[in-house]
Amino acid sequence: MPANAGIIKHRKGKQVLFHPEPKVGGRLKMQNYAKSVATEILRQLGGNRFIVMTGAKSFSYFDENGECGLTFRLPSNFAMKGINLVKIKLDFTDTYQVKFSRVRGAEVKDISRFDNIYCDQLARLFTQETGLHTVL
Repeated sequence: MPANAGIIKHRKGKQVLFHPEPKVGGRLKMQNYAKSVATEILRQLGGNRFIVMTGAKSFSYFDENGECGLTFRLPSNFAMKGINLVKIKLDFTDTYQVKFSRVRGAEVKDISRFDNIYCDQLARLFTQETGLHTVL
């Protein structure tokens, strides 16, 4: 059981799953930061309108060595070049690294990668690479 999942305590002969109070620092704080970064990336792409227009799904946030971001899937055979996986990572320079990939089975093939992308360029780059518009 993960350390932050909780501890089983006995209360009046019953087992109760006890969730400890969230810690102010450490891993939980980084998870909250990674989640807020991913939420902001999605907002910059267009939020719910982006999801409806592109069919994006399976959103997840990540934290790789202090660099956080958002990963999501696109419907198969929907975007140009067969792109069905997009990974957007916030760099320490406050710019984004965007990677477009195609996943088939266990094989992941990188289609294109862009570095030093500013927030106002995200939606335009997405449209340029996938052919999917983010707004009407």
